[in-house]
Amino acid sequence: MLKRLYSNTNLLVQSIEFKPGLNIIYGKYSGEKESKGINGIGKSSLVRLINYMFLGDVAEKEFNKNKYDFLRDENHDLFLEFEFDKDEYLVHREFADKKTIYFSKNDGDLEEYDKQELLQIFSNILFPEKDHETYYEGNRFRTLMQFFIKDDVQNKSRKDPTNFFSFTPSAVDKAIFNFYLMGFKTNQLINFKEVSQEYKRYKGALKTSEEKLQADTGFSIEEYRSEKLKLEQKVNILENRIQSYNFKDSHKELEEKLNEIITKINDKSEEYHTQSRRLKNIRESYEQSTALDTSKVQKIYNEVLQNFGTALKKSLDEILEFKSEIINNRTKFLISREKKLKQAIDTVFADLSQLEEVRTKLLSQLKEFGALEKLESTYKELILEKGLIERQNQILIQIDEYHRILSDQEIVLSEVKRDISQELIESVDTLNELTALFSDILHSALIVDDNESSGYYGISPRRAKKTDLPFKMDINVPKSGSLGQEDLKMISYDLMIFLNAVNNNRALPDFLIHDGVFGNMSHKIMVNYLNYLNEKHINLSKTRNFQYIVTFSEDEIEIPEIKKGLYGEFNFDFEFKKIIELEDVPDKMLFKRNIEQ
Repeated sequence: MLKRLYSNTNLLVQSIEFKPGLNIIYGKYSGEKESKGINGIGKSSLVRLINYMFLGDVAEKEFNKNKYDFLRDENHDLFLEFEFDKDEYLVHREFADKKTIYFSKNDGDLEEYDKQELLQIFSNILFPEKDHETYYEGNRFRTLMQFFIKDDVQNKSRKDPTNFFSFTPSAVDKAIFNFYLMGFKTNQLINFKEVSQEYKRYKGALKTSEEKLQADTGFSIEEYRSEKLKLEQKVNILENRIQSYNFKDSHKELEEKLNEIITKINDKSEEYHTQSRRLKNIRESYEQSTALDTSKVQKIYNEVLQNFGTALKKSLDEILEFKSEIINNRTKFLISREKKLKQAIDTVFADLSQLEEVRTKLLSQLKEFGALEKLESTYKELILEKGLIERQNQILIQIDEYHRILSDQEIVLSEVKRDISQELIESVDTLNELTALFSDILHSALIVDDNESSGYYGISPRRAKKTDLPFKMDINVPKSGSLGQEDLKMISYDLMIFLNAVNNNRALPDFLIHDGVFGNMSHKIMVNYLNYLNEKHINLSKTRNFQYIVTFSEDEIEIPEIKKGLYGEFNFDFEFKKIIELEDVPDKMLFKRNIEQ
């Protein structure tokens, strides 16, 4: 949970002390509501400061704007204290230094870190990998934190409850992160992502090859396969014409030598192309990834170590050294093989050059005798046709190979999609728990009319394209479509995921921040919502505390005395839940100045 946000440079109007349960960031009018507004007093800026201290890139971009130059020019700094899993942490940042962050644990000395180092540390603290079937790949700390910290800009642009990202994710990435947060297995989704991406790459390569063949020949693939037979027949006719060409008796000896040389050239050309393809394959072998995913090796290594104890003698360093040795030996072999192939190719090329010289001399002699014009024309046509067929055949071979690969991958995709569907069936208890929690949120906190109980959350199977997910998530609240109800859908989904994590004591952040989400809602729903959260905190605090941090303007939350019968009353001390009160006068704004001017 968050503990305290403060500055040693007198940046903030006050130090902010966070509490368990509800934390209200409150914006108040200093005079007549009609004459002044309270946008820009610092409610959203406070949310962004928290995000900034957790290295949020969106917040960093915001505070790099010109209107925040005073943060750097006046050398302001900021501290954030938070605790997680009984450990206490302190983060210190200076706005003028974009690279260095200071961090300590359990009252230790602050130490310097760069962003990438600290991002990994934050990820290990707040999103530790404890389940080899429910995980995400890479350091996606910033991405996951966008679920737990949402400012008003993000909330206003959010149309889909499952899309809490500051970027546009793929459908698979969106599913992976949402499944991870909900506690569903993600390993098969990650497999599906890898296979579907590879499938799409080959599909694109196939399309490119088909378009190239059509551009070169003017035929579609099916048409070219038929046309190819005609071209090959034409080549055979030309070859037969050359072989059956009758020279005069005085030219017979030259004819025999020329045919012999042409045969040798064809043989050497075939050998040259064969060796060249082998050399290409060797060089492509260098490009194959030999990187070792140390995080996965570490995870597997830890699992084996836990199961077999001291029976496991090899260290991870020895495994890495062994891997390196294999790579080096493989590289040496490839270099040696490449060298031999290059020598062989050079030899063949030299032989070809000599044969071409001989062929040129023989052709010149025949030409001098006036016997070669027709043969020369036929030979040129033959070379042209054979070269064209060879180039187009290579494209056709590649197209056929792509079709084979795609056929194999379609089988793999089908199997992975089947595994995803099976895992969802096996996760029915988790799904039922989420569905019941979503319904409870709507009925107890958001729905004021018991007859309107059509809201629901669910995951259902669907028939889809090869690279589409085999399921869909359904999230609905009554009267969906109106602005306020769509905001309810977002809040209800967020709260379902968050409270489910708290209920199951999952290793996820135990705070959720919403900024600017209640502007379009009725006061009655808002009161029910906050009362529900307060009751949940009271019931759960004995086993696990949590924080819900939310911003309100005065007119969004204040309940006039004469309206309490209509809107209801809070079941908590409203003044106590306020952690900061900001006003629309400079010395009572967050930064003690009006930065919007």
